[in-house]
Amino acid sequence: MTSGSGTRTQLDLPQMTGLGAHILIWTYFVTISVLGLLSLDDVHSPLPVYISIALFAAVWTLLTQDTQPRVGLGASIFTIAASVIATVISSDNAIVGGFSQWYVGAGALSMFYLSLRRRELLAWAGFAAIGVVVILWGLSTEDRLLEAVLLVARQAPFVLVGSLFSVGMRRTRKRLDGIHDVEIARAAAEAAALARTAERSRRLAGLDAAVGTQLQRIADGSELTDDDRAELVIAEARLRDSLRARQLDLPEIVSAVQRARRRGITVVLLDDRYPLALPNGALSSITEAAVHTLNNASTGAVTIRLLPAGRPVLATVVTDDKEYSRIEIPAP
Repeated sequence: MTSGSGTRTQLDLPQMTGLGAHILIWTYFVTISVLGLLSLDDVHSPLPVYISIALFAAVWTLLTQDTQPRVGLGASIFTIAASVIATVISSDNAIVGGFSQWYVGAGALSMFYLSLRRRELLAWAGFAAIGVVVILWGLSTEDRLLEAVLLVARQAPFVLVGSLFSVGMRRTRKRLDGIHDVEIARAAAEAAALARTAERSRRLAGLDAAVGTQLQRIADGSELTDDDRAELVIAEARLRDSLRARQLDLPEIVSAVQRARRRGITVVLLDDRYPLALPNGALSSITEAAVHTLNNASTGAVTIRLLPAGRPVLATVVTDDKEYSRIEIPAP
């Protein structure tokens, strides 16, 4: 149970940080506290009972406030210390077995909780310390050693189940994470393949639009005129532009370039910025300057270049006509 509300992408270990887990934990605390209070007639003094209840109340409060997947080291040590202290002060206080020995179960459940929160070694160390205290108490009496051994043995499965469950869940999560990684890699490979196919289709469509008619005439064996050869030269330049100036491969610019080349103007398009995209709003300024210059050029050459990123100038439009002119589009 977790306190987060986001989408889970992994199999989470039980963290017992949600409202349902808190209700369950505190319900158990209230239950063992009532059992401890009901067994006051079976103890020498009620004071150790009150102190033990207060210790476990502090333990539950601290653990429920710690919402990390792995409980903190400080909280773990405090849980162990409080459980051992409660066992020490309560063992000699119990006159008979039964509910008066509630503190052992409370300590075992605390260790069970630690094992679920990825502190298996500390949980077993804490339970071993509780068990040693109980066994020493049994040795200090004349006929209660067996009772002490059975008391520890009955609680050990709690910690064992918690540890096995925690380890099993982590292994399962690792396997699921491995499957998840494989699926991601497969999806990435499929996306790359689709992107390559889309790019190939786009280029084939551009090729067909540029020289499809001329290529079909060549395939049919038709004789090409001088105008056809001139169009093929223009189409070849158009394909070259699409490779070395991708971000300038726009319908408005392409049309203006084609018209200028048919008028005998040499046009060079360069994109030294690729693959970095142009800033938002900059493309319209570049397009306006390029189209205006191309439409007004009558002779000579026009060079339109996107400069590398990081420079104060975003693009240049250079005209080598009757007079040399240079237009600079500053970076926003």
